[in-house]
Amino acid sequence: MNFPLYDGGVSQKARRLIADGRLAAALEEYQRLAATGSATAKCVLAYLHLRGLPGAPHNVEASKVLATAALSREPGYANFILSYVAYFENDPKKAIDLMAASYRAHFAPAASALALIFAAGYGVAKHPKEAETFLLRAIRSGHIPSTVVLCRFYKRGQRGFLKSVLGQLLFPFAWLYVWITTRFMIFSIRTFRHVHVKVPPMFNERALR
Repeated sequence: MNFPLYDGGVSQKARRLIADGRLAAALEEYQRLAATGSATAKCVLAYLHLRGLPGAPHNVEASKVLATAALSREPGYANFILSYVAYFENDPKKAIDLMAASYRAHFAPAASALALIFAAGYGVAKHPKEAETFLLRAIRSGHIPSTVVLCRFYKRGQRGFLKSVLGQLLFPFAWLYVWITTRFMIFSIRTFRHVHVKVPPMFNERALR
């Protein structure tokens, strides 16, 4: 995988299959678990549909159906995914409301996502101080990628010259920290975050069987 995938530890078998390059078999395992009622497995599948799978573009509608079905038991993860569904549907207000709901359910990556919303002014006025507050909360909760996000945020100078310098100095160390921990914690919520990129894809197709 080129990016982390939070799976809540729902299936060690699926993790081994992905590590072995057997993505189709791993998806079958997640689908089996989802069919038996696993809300986490539904969220995993919903997120993968959102990102897109090898040979298949992202399927927003399938992602929405699966995440909605998981809402009652996995409100943090499900609302996180549904927020990005709303983003693809060009509904900023709904996207913000759903990400806030994910944050209230103590889903750590949602704090970082809210920070980016406030920093960019997506659907709201820009609030650099609020963005900084949410990033610091994410870091305190153990969300590792937020360290890099905070450094990048500081580098832009939105919180003053001194913090801009601090961001420049700390960025290489934060980047290395994220890179190392992601290699060893690729299925952990502590390294999980959504990024709007198509290249590289979620999975390295050359490594798949």
